[in-house]
Amino acid sequence: MQQSSNKGHFINKYFEKNYLRYMAASLLEKPIEYLKGVGPNRGTLLRNELGIDTCKDLLYHFPNRYVDRTRFYNIAELPKVQADVQLIGKITDIRLINQAKGKRLVANFQDTTGEIELIWFRGYQWIQKQLQLNINYIAFGKLTWYGSRCSIAHPELEEKTEDSTKKSSIFQPVYPSTERSSAITGIGAIVSGKISPFLLS
Repeated sequence: MQQSSNKGHFINKYFEKNYLRYMAASLLEKPIEYLKGVGPNRGTLLRNELGIDTCKDLLYHFPNRYVDRTRFYNIAELPKVQADVQLIGKITDIRLINQAKGKRLVANFQDTTGEIELIWFRGYQWIQKQLQLNINYIAFGKLTWYGSRCSIAHPELEEKTEDSTKKSSIFQPVYPSTERSSAITGIGAIVSGKISPFLLS
């Protein structure tokens, strides 16, 4: 009886393993827009700009470098060079400024040690509607210095939650992109959050 039970357990494990392989293969051949977090619009852009048709194409779209997002800086401790930095703070003021060509959106970003400007030259009308004053954000981007003042242009900005803090404390992949597809964010999160866990389960 024990031998029969062991044999049945082995058969169940065999079919379970092969079923998971089949499901993984099916997922990899799935059109990219059907992957949660992508959708029709982003799927079309991925296909037209980067040649990514399926989940398999996305999985094999390798990053060209990684950015260290394991560190959170205090504003008073920012390095005096151009560098990728990550901050936690609040937006205390938002203003639209006229310039020679068009406008720019400027937000004052503060933590307990100092203040920095976040700047947007494109898409500022939509961005202005999304920004909220005096809530905690995680800001990430390349630091630029003008004398004693510094700013970050077109930062990645996300409301601070326990989940967002965990996701930000990683080495983030940076993927090759075209000018249009540079607006796509979260490719690394989609790969690591939606595809990899299933394949490794």
